[in-house]
Amino acid sequence: MRAPATLAALFFFATSALAQVDAPIVLGVAAPLSDAQEILGRQLTDGVDAAVAARGSPARLVVADTSCSASGGESAAKSFVEQKVAIVVGFLCTEAIEAALPILKEAGIPTIDVGVRANRLTDDKDRSGNLVYRIAPRSDAEDAAIARYIAARWADQPFGLIDDGSIAARGLVDSVRRRLGDQGLQPQAVDNYRPAEEKQFGLARRLQRTGITRFFIAGDRPDVAIIARDAKETGLDLTILGAEGLFDEASVDAPLPAGIVAIGPKTSFPDLRPQDEAAADAPGQLPPQGYFGPAFAATEIALEAAANREPGQTLETVLGSRTFTTGLGPIRFDAKGDADLDLFRVYEWRGDGFVEETGG
Repeated sequence: MRAPATLAALFFFATSALAQVDAPIVLGVAAPLSDAQEILGRQLTDGVDAAVAARGSPARLVVADTSCSASGGESAAKSFVEQKVAIVVGFLCTEAIEAALPILKEAGIPTIDVGVRANRLTDDKDRSGNLVYRIAPRSDAEDAAIARYIAARWADQPFGLIDDGSIAARGLVDSVRRRLGDQGLQPQAVDNYRPAEEKQFGLARRLQRTGITRFFIAGDRPDVAIIARDAKETGLDLTILGAEGLFDEASVDAPLPAGIVAIGPKTSFPDLRPQDEAAADAPGQLPPQGYFGPAFAATEIALEAAANREPGQTLETVLGSRTFTTGLGPIRFDAKGDADLDLFRVYEWRGDGFVEETGG
């Protein structure tokens, strides 16, 4: 006599599970939306909004200001738990995400990071147990991209490595040198210079004595411009490769000469521009650049993971086992949670701006 009741109970639980899976996803969006970081946070939230619209998703968004601080990250995480979000995308600052992750882990809420590069974020995942996945490039992605360029373009030519003496620049050059060494490539010259000098003729003369013209320089844009200028005056026409520091503000006194190449992450995403051109050009609307692209892709992954989750399956399981289709191409996460997405591109200075090389 109790069989019908048992069947009814099973039916109830089965339909409840299906309803949970089919219900619109509640998506947490963590972004700095105050003070100096607000414009970066708006790039992030615009990317999320565009992805939700592009997918035609009924997702409900819960947006929280992280303030790029530990207290802001903790507050954002608590609000996500209270609002019962299923998954979080965002975070641009290390302090904020490191404060938020333990709280989100306790609630079983995975996070897709779009801006924090610190290697420890995912390297410590086994120890911390944090439910974190990352679209942003790791800190060591930059030296990997630079080494790939040198190995592909300069393997049959003598080249040198130069840094500005800072800890960051020296570390970058050392990492590039190690990666090249693993491929049997060694620089024929290694040098450094004192940054923020009005002239660099001493370095230029040292470079001239090496007989080498191809150099990777880990330094800021004004310094690289002065090095190129002073080398030119000594009769040395350098082929210069730089890193992300070349995308900083230019020096009026010493502009970059045309032809200098820089390796940096993709920051413009016109292909992801909202289809509604009128809305895209509305006053106050930011162009699709900066964190717009990574946030767009992270949101697509979150929506796709929720749509493909089977009854009883966690979003963490889905995130770690699928290849996701995004506007930036297919993306899959490794065991640490790092994406196989390569955002780094080759750019050439054309006199008034950097232009991405086709297929760079």
